[in-house]
Amino acid sequence: MESFDQSLKFLLQHEPADFIRFGLGDPTAQVLEPVPSVLPARGRDVDGAYLVAPGGGESGNVADTDKRVVHIELHRRHQSLEELGVDVAEAQIRLFRRERRLVVSHVWDLYGDRNAPVLSERTLEYGEMGSRCVYQRVNLRGLSWRELLTKGPPALWALVALTRDGRDEAVIAKACEAIEARVEWSSAERADHLAVLWFVAEAEDMPSRMLQEYLSEERLMESALYKSIFEKGEARGEARGEARGEAKAYAAMLLRVLLDRLGVVDAAVRERIRGADADLLKIWCEDALSVGDADATRRVAEKIRNTPLG
Repeated sequence: MESFDQSLKFLLQHEPADFIRFGLGDPTAQVLEPVPSVLPARGRDVDGAYLVAPGGGESGNVADTDKRVVHIELHRRHQSLEELGVDVAEAQIRLFRRERRLVVSHVWDLYGDRNAPVLSERTLEYGEMGSRCVYQRVNLRGLSWRELLTKGPPALWALVALTRDGRDEAVIAKACEAIEARVEWSSAERADHLAVLWFVAEAEDMPSRMLQEYLSEERLMESALYKSIFEKGEARGEARGEARGEAKAYAAMLLRVLLDRLGVVDAAVRERIRGADADLLKIWCEDALSVGDADATRRVAEKIRNTPLG
């Protein structure tokens, strides 16, 4: 799921205009510059925030008072509408406090409803005086794949598997063809979009074997996004392998010490040792090696038996 999140954020950061124009329903809106997404004291950053001018004219001709901040959340957590509204309201207030501009919020519902509209306004009311938080919900599940590829902005084509009927082998093939046909994008840019298509389709449980028929490893390795995620995945795998090897070594040493001192190690202690990570096993080894008699070793074994494993 981490690669899914990373690919969506990558796409938003590189193609914010298509996201924002789609959410606003305004194909002429102008994205002027990004706004810092870090909101201190909130606990988490927003996925994206941009200074935007309404369409219909050059940016230099847009009055400063007409410019607004568009705040984007890629909603992938299962939470109540009230909790989601509270999150959005908090981000709006913090963005307004810092930027002193109108804040328009778009929540891209990544687990949307195929029977709901693509764009809809949602409201959270709070406080006795009728305070309200209003945001736009974007629901790609309300679209067919054909609508997205024929009417949607090109940057969103890589998200075709999130549409109502997009989890299909033939649809992925069509999306690949459409992305590769965008000659105004460089080969590397097209590879980045193909990488997003891969990770989103994979997150939607489309089998890798099927995806490999249309998205070759060689082509994907042209993508900076794919290489970054691929290398991080390899590094995590190596780290997990090293940690497992270290844990096995500590477990073997600990069991040897306990057996030498006590003659037998009961099942509960063995179970704790099998389930512990390398850091905890290291502590237990140090405890066992620091004592020299059977009674003290039994106390170490008792400590192991009574230690809860997270």
